[in-house]
Amino acid sequence: MKRNAQSLSICVPGKQCVNRCAFCVSCMHTDTYRNQMNENLPFYDLYFEDYVKRMIFAKENDANTMMITGDIEPLQNRHFLQTLSIINKYVLPQKGCSGFNWIEIQTSAVGFDRPYARFLRNTVGVSVFSFSLSSFDNDKNAEIVGMPANMKVDIADVCSAVKEYDFTLRLSLNINKAMLDSVGGDNYHEKIESIFDRTFELGADQLTFRKLYTTGENEQSKWIAQNTVDDSFFEKLKDFVVENGKFIGKLPYGYSQYSVNGISVVIDEDCMNEEKVNKDVSKYFVLRTDCKLYDGWNKEDVIF
Repeated sequence: MKRNAQSLSICVPGKQCVNRCAFCVSCMHTDTYRNQMNENLPFYDLYFEDYVKRMIFAKENDANTMMITGDIEPLQNRHFLQTLSIINKYVLPQKGCSGFNWIEIQTSAVGFDRPYARFLRNTVGVSVFSFSLSSFDNDKNAEIVGMPANMKVDIADVCSAVKEYDFTLRLSLNINKAMLDSVGGDNYHEKIESIFDRTFELGADQLTFRKLYTTGENEQSKWIAQNTVDDSFFEKLKDFVVENGKFIGKLPYGYSQYSVNGISVVIDEDCMNEEKVNKDVSKYFVLRTDCKLYDGWNKEDVIF
């Protein structure tokens, strides 16, 4: 049976994330996945084939976008990104399957610099740089993300490098109180205007507003409960986008896409794909380090 998906999320393997995000979704779950994409394992060749098969399955089921992400900061494992590039450029075509041309990376930008930008652009083939932000203030953003002190990200410099290497720049905003505090304004309308002004200054081509996800009793959910923005913000945001933007179209998984001041805008209130609006279309498949394919981020979502 054909299972349509819009994209394939690639989980980059790694022992521990360099960051300690206050709202980290991965830390909320106890599920563990073995890293079978380890060249030192005795059956690596068999798991490598499994990995390739699942990439082909995703491609054959209409996933035309590859999103590089994971439970760690994906920039931590450059060697894996090199391997992924080889699979996509050479192994898939040998198997009669065209590789992914639309490749994105979701990142906090920790470890990113201009040489890395060149590697992502030329070697891996990344075209969309999705930069995750929790505040427009460098210090506050670093604090919330839990960046190592010697690896704090300069937001403006990252955006400058991304544009210099001609990536499409998407700012993925994790909406919380600190994010709104960082742009000023006395009310939600003024804060929303300021957000668009700031993203325009940074050269963003695309903008995603993310509602933070919570589940169960854990430190991350407690932080979100204390720092969340009430639902009226998202109602004001939708009104602002509709009033000031141009409707582009409806995405297959239910969200509307608008253009505001030349910036493509999507409001994501279901970052974990919990609410499948169109039952025949998955927002994304997830290919994890155990070389199995999932129809979401939970272990019970395994396809094969």
